[in-house]
Amino acid sequence: MEEVSKEFLQKSVKLSDVESSNDEAKQLREECSRKKGKLPDCLLSARSWLDLPSELLREIADSFEIIDLLGFRGVCTNWRSASFSATAAIESAPDTHPYFLLYNDDDEECILFNPTNDKSYTLNIPELKEATCLASSHGWLLLSQKGLIFFFCPFSRARIDLPPFQESEISKGSAAFTSSPLSNDCVTTLIRRKRHKFLELHVLERGVSAWVKYEYDLSLRFFGGVKGATFAGGCFQNLDENDKMITFDLGNKSFDYYKIVKERRASNIESLPFNYKEKYFSMSDFKKRMKLGNDVAISICGCLLCWMW
Repeated sequence: MEEVSKEFLQKSVKLSDVESSNDEAKQLREECSRKKGKLPDCLLSARSWLDLPSELLREIADSFEIIDLLGFRGVCTNWRSASFSATAAIESAPDTHPYFLLYNDDDEECILFNPTNDKSYTLNIPELKEATCLASSHGWLLLSQKGLIFFFCPFSRARIDLPPFQESEISKGSAAFTSSPLSNDCVTTLIRRKRHKFLELHVLERGVSAWVKYEYDLSLRFFGGVKGATFAGGCFQNLDENDKMITFDLGNKSFDYYKIVKERRASNIESLPFNYKEKYFSMSDFKKRMKLGNDVAISICGCLLCWMW
């Protein structure tokens, strides 16, 4: 059924006119006959491409990766509705190979790069103009823009505004969130240094109208600038550039301090609840693979590229 569905989709996206002509309807009937009943009987009659059965449309949508799915959902309202479950599955999959979204603060045009096949796609996303990406996960971006903080999905263009953040200089820090912002248990945190003496975590739970601030005293601990954050093992994990890590347990609202070592030197050494890669972008030579010149400077948002155990 999957092979047949893909063939139908290939035919549909190549049509310049979505409405089937008489010749196309005849060709469709002949092809259905050759398939010897593998397709539902309802497809054996000539019908509009816009009016294919929802069951078939959902099956087709489920077979796509995100780029093909974007083209599919743009055909019409019925096709868009049929793609909702497939889009949600892709956005929430934790083991999906990451795409890279490159954008300029002053431009609406973006580049979406797929590292699995080195293909680049140009997208127009006006919502990213003058925005700073604080974190990304589950297919969503956490953005700050002109003093506002909001979640934004570049594929569905959905936006979720968050309560005002009272502190200034939102972009000078890092951020992380536990799950899709559509989940009832989603918790968001903004992490920043304050006068080199404290590490501040501003936590926002789903359905709460105000951020809650927690502070960790750095006077007796050496901790550099926050280079990235993620959520794993029930804790927000905050790493610096010197292999130090401060965790914040969501359950008991407590901090812990760790030093990351490359090898297990003692039996009581804990393992990280996630894997992460340093300098992933530069070490993978993505700049060259994207065919970007040496005059192009790229800065990475403050989230970690990590994999859960």
